[in-house]
Amino acid sequence: MRYSVAALLVPCALLLSACTTVTPAFKDIGTRSGPCIEGGPDTVAQKFYDYRIQQRNNDLTALRPYLSDSLAKLLNDTNNDPNKRALLQTDPFSSRTTLPDSADVASASTIPNTDARNIPLRVSLKQGTQSWQDEVLMIREGQCWAVDDVRYLGGTAHAPAGTLRQSLEQR
Repeated sequence: MRYSVAALLVPCALLLSACTTVTPAFKDIGTRSGPCIEGGPDTVAQKFYDYRIQQRNNDLTALRPYLSDSLAKLLNDTNNDPNKRALLQTDPFSSRTTLPDSADVASASTIPNTDARNIPLRVSLKQGTQSWQDEVLMIREGQCWAVDDVRYLGGTAHAPAGTLRQSLEQR
C-alpha cells in the first residue's frame, strides 16, 4: 500500500510543479530585416546617441542598425520627399535643433518585465550650458533592441509634434 501512495504522489507533484512554470508573455518577438547592435535597450540607446554625437550627421544608412524597421522606412521616405526633408536637416532625434554634446541614457535595470517588447527610456542631453531630457522608445525586433521613436520633452521649436514619428508623419 505504501508503494501505491508514493507512486500516486510523485506524478501529482510533477503535475502541480508544471502548473507554476512561468512562460514568456510574448513567445514570438517578431523578426528584423536589418542589421542590429548587440545589447539591451539602454545599451543600444546609449550606443545610438554616442554614435550620433561622434559622427555629427544624419546618415540614415549608418544609423540603420540602431533603428527599428518601421522607423528606418519612415525616415527614408521622409528623406526621399523634397517637401518633407527639412526636419532631417536639423536633429530629428532631439528636442533641440542642434546635436547635443553629450547624452546619458537611463538604465533599464529597474524595468521589472523582462518580456517587454517596448521600453521608454529617459535621456539626459546636454549642449554647452543647456541641458534637457527627451525619451527614447526602444522596441524589440527579433533578438535586437532598436530605436522606434523619440518623445520630445525638452521644449522644441523645430518639431511640429510631440514625437519624432508624429513630426515625420505631419510634414
